Amino acid sequence: MWRRLTFLIGLLIVGAVFFATQNKPAHSSLTVYCAAGMKKPIEQLAEQYRTETGIDVSLQFGGTGTLLTQLRVAKQGDLLIAADEGSLAEAQKLGVIQEFLPLAIQHPVIAVAKGNPKNIRTLADLERADVRVALPNPEAASIGKVTQKLLGSRWQTLAEKATVMKPSVTEIIADVKLGTVDAGLVWDSLLPQFAGLEAVLMPEISAHEEKASAAVLTSARSGAEALRFARYLAAPATGGVVFQSLGFHPVGSGH
Repeated sequence: MWRRLTFLIGLLIVGAVFFATQNKPAHSSLTVYCAAGMKKPIEQLAEQYRTETGIDVSLQFGGTGTLLTQLRVAKQGDLLIAADEGSLAEAQKLGVIQEFLPLAIQHPVIAVAKGNPKNIRTLADLERADVRVALPNPEAASIGKVTQKLLGSRWQTLAEKATVMKPSVTEIIADVKLGTVDAGLVWDSLLPQFAGLEAVLMPEISAHEEKASAAVLTSARSGAEALRFARYLAAPATGGVVFQSLGFHPVGSGH
């Protein structure tokens, strides 16, 4: 009887292991290249997704332009979170992405300390001798490339006058927060995440909107699993809730 019972228990264990193996995702991890300005919501959603599905999400952050360069060379990874539509178009030309889903709408603004102590209201104010300005490098950060196109020759004037040029918006906002510069060009979605800062809207740039999106990479080990996470990020009940809570404007939120 004991032998029979042991045999049955053994069968149950083997069956359970087989079932778990058959239902386990083909790949239990995803590698995501993420625009630096999207760091907080994507980190939160990646952890949520890991808790719910058991799939680890490895995140690599940087300016969208920098990430595209890495993808072109490395030819590996599962998902790209891009901050703007132009970068997606470029990624399509390079052949590094497949399907993509829009996540949030962003606008370029000028970040300043609360109360706007230098009374910065216009582009001309940014060019004043007493105003220290941080700009994003157009070669590395998508907001730099977008704003360079919007401002035309005026961009060159600002670039020559800028105190510093950084490869990502998170580095720019850190400088404004620390007070090493008086103003910095960033996406409006970042401001609610940092106390003590406010946005100055400028008609030349702030009326323009860009969609941040999640794109499945052609190098994805499993396109279906990468797309599943992209849909999780884009879904109103999951990604939309987190984006909204951090001050982003989710696509389809009526913004």
